[in-house]
Amino acid sequence: MTKKVEEQKKEIEELSAKIDNLESMIADMYQPYQEAMGYLAKFNEMASGYMKIIGLYQKHGKVSPEMLVPTVKDPIAQEILVILFEKKELNVSQIAEQLRDRRGSASRKTVRDKLVELEEAGAIEIIDEKKVKKYKVSDELVEQWLKLLGVLK
Repeated sequence: MTKKVEEQKKEIEELSAKIDNLESMIADMYQPYQEAMGYLAKFNEMASGYMKIIGLYQKHGKVSPEMLVPTVKDPIAQEILVILFEKKELNVSQIAEQLRDRRGSASRKTVRDKLVELEEAGAIEIIDEKKVKKYKVSDELVEQWLKLLGVLK
């Protein structure tokens, strides 16, 4: 090989090394940008969820789980649904006690009747434990609520 070809080969190798170095530098610079874009996407998602909640509040005057079950119009049944969202699993006596604290009065019979109504609407589920039945919000309704709030997609 001639000296000129060897010099060109050496220059090409040097340029190749410089290009590799530039690619590495660009990759290092791109990583924080990617992270920032990820944070921005999460922020955008959160802001969208807040806007959705604000829109619901403006439209309905409140943002409450009973909005998901429009067939349940009775305010006591709606209050029971809110209690179960807050307290997870309760029996009839515990629900009646919570209802009494909020409304001033509540009988176990009324609570039982309202629980039947909520179960028929698909809003709650019964958990049969050894001696006591407990009630909880249905998994489907919880998922709908989280989607409404923008927590799930």
